[in-house]
Amino acid sequence: MNNAELEHFYEEITMLAVTDTIEKLLTYPFGFHGDTGIRDYLFARLHVHGGKALDYEDQQGRPGFSTMLLQAEHYTIARYSNTGQTGNGARFDLALTMPPASTHAIENSFAENLEAAFAFELGKNKSLDKVVDRATKSHSAGTVTGTSDVSKLYRELRDHSLRQGWAIEFYDSRIPSTATIEESLSICRKFDDIGAGKRLIVIFVGFSSDGEHYISSNDAGMQTSLINELGQRGIATGPDLAVHSGKPAPSYRKGGWASAPSASVEEVFGDRADFASRIIRTGGVEVAGRASKYVNLRVGSKNIAQLHPQEQEKGIAFILPSKKKTQPETIFDEIAVSQLAGYAGINMTWLAGTGAKFEKKGPAIAYLIPDKVAELGDDDPAWKEIAKLLEHAKRSA
Repeated sequence: MNNAELEHFYEEITMLAVTDTIEKLLTYPFGFHGDTGIRDYLFARLHVHGGKALDYEDQQGRPGFSTMLLQAEHYTIARYSNTGQTGNGARFDLALTMPPASTHAIENSFAENLEAAFAFELGKNKSLDKVVDRATKSHSAGTVTGTSDVSKLYRELRDHSLRQGWAIEFYDSRIPSTATIEESLSICRKFDDIGAGKRLIVIFVGFSSDGEHYISSNDAGMQTSLINELGQRGIATGPDLAVHSGKPAPSYRKGGWASAPSASVEEVFGDRADFASRIIRTGGVEVAGRASKYVNLRVGSKNIAQLHPQEQEKGIAFILPSKKKTQPETIFDEIAVSQLAGYAGINMTWLAGTGAKFEKKGPAIAYLIPDKVAELGDDDPAWKEIAKLLEHAKRSA
């Protein structure tokens, strides 16, 4: 894989591994002995989803030159101080690294000399100063300061070559956490100078014994994606520490992906809402709208297809789950799933048919229903074609 492909691969396995870890935190909230337990679980999930691709074999076949691209306790480039010490490299809990340069020097394959591409910091019941340093944004590249989870990630993103930084901060029901999370998020949302193409994702996860769990993040899209995916796995969460907006509990079946809606058809489709509603009525299906710009079409608790608003192509995209299944002939043009409005987060891996969870099913297939179809009568061939696609989706689910 080239660097761009490797970064895309890292993003896919990270989303899956992080979601797995958060699911486990909320299912077994008192089952992790501090940060190390969370780190070790995430390490294992990254290996599960990354597989052999994380074992980098020397390109020249030299014994002893092969290495691993997933590292625990990986050193930062920025310098930090500990008691009685001057500047030293701090350590990320985990890092997905770039492969060593093609060279005859074995030192380039040493784990500590690999360049971190994605870095992870994990915390359990941490105070604000251990999560983020309020003064971090004023620190120069050469500042020697104390460590905190988010600050390490931010400085490495801003001043060095790190591409993505992920912090997962978990709080169980024993620790008052509202003030810490609110102030931490207000600080993190100001970290907007890390450079084009880079991401800082800070996720706060809270377990409550009354079942009102929460997910909060400085990245609104990530927050929505995680809430949706956890709902699909049968875990209801919300973005607030208080009762999360009275949403119904998710409708869950093992292996399915149905969950409570996070957006209405009107919110997803805007001025195409009547067009989308007419398609939904034609199929006699239920919907679960997603704030990340698509709706799931479902029968009972089983999702059978998706609809996405398409601005560039001017229409509504109808998506069937798998290209590996026999698809019906249709008058509508196929469009690339990568162009879809909802091609993001966990839904991106489902649409693309990538990662351990979806690769056996293959990529989804998308058809464009042009805006002009909205003006046609129910007896028009286009609407009969829509009905045929919906019936196919029901039979194939």
